[in-house]
Amino acid sequence: MGIGKSRGTSPINVNDMLEKVEINQQIESEKQEIDKLLIEIREAKETLIKFNEDLEKAIAAECRIEGALKAAAGSCENIVRGICNAIVKAERDTKFKTTITPEQLTKLRQLIDHSIESWISVLANHRAEQAKLIAEHESNMRKIIRRNEGVWFSDFWMKVLVIFLIVYTVGLGLVVYCVT
Repeated sequence: MGIGKSRGTSPINVNDMLEKVEINQQIESEKQEIDKLLIEIREAKETLIKFNEDLEKAIAAECRIEGALKAAAGSCENIVRGICNAIVKAERDTKFKTTITPEQLTKLRQLIDHSIESWISVLANHRAEQAKLIAEHESNMRKIIRRNEGVWFSDFWMKVLVIFLIVYTVGLGLVVYCVT
């Protein structure tokens, strides 16, 4: 669509003009949005720069603290080493002076005598118990022998019995072999 025609001028295209205005308005609104985004980006950049500065300060403080801690650790090692050396020197150089009085020797002698007496009584009781157990065992053995429970051989008679049984078995075997 065009407005008026003149012979020497070109017609004005309203549609193009409206499109250009709309495009200009769209460009203007996008420009405003971009300006807002740029402001936000600048604020974010300033915040990041501030955080970066704070971080650098924190790193510098950490380095100082690390140096202080290393110095403290070295001091602690020196202190411990000094204490250990002092203990070793004290152990090496300390001499104890002791004295034992006659009363203390008397008390020690009494304690030793008392412990000896208690051990003597304990051993006497133990021996009495053993004697009692042995007597009971002998009594039980006598009862078994009186009732003829079991066979009792001395070593000599056991040897004689074994030799006799061997000779008897060999002789019996020879007789059976010769008969057949």
